[in-house]
Amino acid sequence: MKKLILLSLTILFNFAGFAQRISHVQEQSVAVFYPENTGNYPLARTTATGDTLKLSNMPATDTIVLYKVGSKDSGYVTGPNYWGDKAFAERYDINGLDSSVSVLGVFTLFGGKVNLASSNTVYLNVWNTTPVQPITGSILYNGFPQDLLNTVNVPVTNLGIGTTVDTLKKFLFASPTMPIGSSFFVGYSMGYSFATLNGDTICLASSKNGERKPTAVSTLVFNTSAGDTTLDTIINVQNATQGADNYWYDNYTQNDSIKNNLAVYPIVVIGTPNAVKGVTRNGFTFYGNFPNPADHVTNIRFALNRQADITVQVMDMTGRVVNTISQHEAGSGEQTIAVSTADLATGDYLYLVRTSSGDGIAGKITVKH
Repeated sequence: MKKLILLSLTILFNFAGFAQRISHVQEQSVAVFYPENTGNYPLARTTATGDTLKLSNMPATDTIVLYKVGSKDSGYVTGPNYWGDKAFAERYDINGLDSSVSVLGVFTLFGGKVNLASSNTVYLNVWNTTPVQPITGSILYNGFPQDLLNTVNVPVTNLGIGTTVDTLKKFLFASPTMPIGSSFFVGYSMGYSFATLNGDTICLASSKNGERKPTAVSTLVFNTSAGDTTLDTIINVQNATQGADNYWYDNYTQNDSIKNNLAVYPIVVIGTPNAVKGVTRNGFTFYGNFPNPADHVTNIRFALNRQADITVQVMDMTGRVVNTISQHEAGSGEQTIAVSTADLATGDYLYLVRTSSGDGIAGKITVKH
């Protein structure tokens, strides 16, 4: 049996990007966050190369927070920075090769500072995954973003970054995407660089460091090739960063040693929500809603690895919230939340299910009276 102790990861990963990132973070301050109304952040101002800003505009009641790492960053882990990072992605797993799963778009929560006259853009994407990536003969990554399956180009001025409150926003693809294989990534790539910020220092929000707890950093699996019955160690890539060299790096083991969840949620439609095994992100599994179409009520099914607070926001297709349902300390295991649709006009609606640990997935309801 082959075993891997987490502490030994720093010895095993001899990639230049890993060593460079960790060295830089150790020389500078640890990750910190500044929620709204703490009084610990400066007034918003135009950014320049070399700036380090503390982010504000996060509602004090929201579990999503933003981070900065290092004095040479533009201020954020998931934005334009000194290292020239190009893209950031979060992994979702389809439990079983169900062909009825499709991705309509994404919900995102961005923060930072945007020049109102900016012409910069970002690309909100869905990628399929690479096969497992070997590190040694017995240690592998479980896959990184690979082929771009769908994208939508969004001006940074349309990301929902405001002067008082940053808003969660939806972005739909021109046509739905059916992921290839059993996993996919959603995230964003940037159409501009750190050297040309021009007042646009943005960041995809994330949960607090350490909130990504239910999924282990690594798991042991049997290697059945060539009759080998020993165990291989699989490093579970939950979120990843594409570096300036165009390679993808695991955020925890190679980049910033941060265990968090990125605030990018796919809008998923599952054709048979009572039959499929669901789509999983970290400790949250989403099964869709039924009946769909709905007349007076629809039921949203999901499962939790551990107890968490749940918030369901139902929105019309313009993004206006028409209903919010909160459930305090929902237990582990399968859950069902009933959503009344009796007072909703006939048509399509989107809903986002989020947990207090930063996990979440969105879906679509069709109301038909």
